[in-house]
Amino acid sequence: MNNTIFITGGSTGIGAACVRRFVSEGWNVAFADINDEAGKALAAETGALFVHADTRSQDEVQTAVDAAVDAFGGLTSVFCNAGIHRRNTMLDTPEGEFDLVIKTNLYGTFHTLKAAVPAILASGGGTVVINASDQSTVGKRASFAYGMTKGALGQIAKSLSLDLLPKGIRVNAVCPGTVHTPLVDRLFNEVSERTGESVDSMWQAENADYARGRAGDPDEVAELVHFLASDRSSFCSGGLYLIDGGLSAG
Repeated sequence: MNNTIFITGGSTGIGAACVRRFVSEGWNVAFADINDEAGKALAAETGALFVHADTRSQDEVQTAVDAAVDAFGGLTSVFCNAGIHRRNTMLDTPEGEFDLVIKTNLYGTFHTLKAAVPAILASGGGTVVINASDQSTVGKRASFAYGMTKGALGQIAKSLSLDLLPKGIRVNAVCPGTVHTPLVDRLFNEVSERTGESVDSMWQAENADYARGRAGDPDEVAELVHFLASDRSSFCSGGLYLIDGGLSAG
């Protein structure tokens, strides 16, 4: 069986860059998202299999994984990428928003793993990659709920590696700094509406935090995801791999 990967949050941003990267390397690719319009367009562009699924629903994720297995005869990798960001401190985080971030970032990853890992085991083993953010290792202002969930995802990568490595599955996490994606654009638009600060000025300030003068690009993260999912990373498991332009080194 050819290498086959299932990617959540695959319609845009880092997920879409990964879809393109893995297809270009000859992998079978299935991806899920709630953004049907972008998902269908990407599927038409790449030949990857798109399945609508909200990762907050175990049933929807299971159906999507089953579709990937049916289409390609098995599953060898999963990239748990779907997530959301909200910019709030603990003092101004509404309970409903706190709950939404947890359900999307933590339950969504849990549901994806519950569906995908048995399929990978049935295929004889493989790899799990989790999108855990630089906030698995560092704290950032006004990022209470998001940072909490991303820290938890880093711990999931470590503990899951210990459980699954004896069964032939390696587990690692990518930990990007700010990457120019629609998710961050939406976040900055929300902050702009609340504060009046322009989105351009927010991007200028964000880019200035990085020694290279810019935030990351989705293709750069996709390169690391591909490495960790492939046999080239055969001695890597339980790792949190920063890809943050050196931001956390300062």
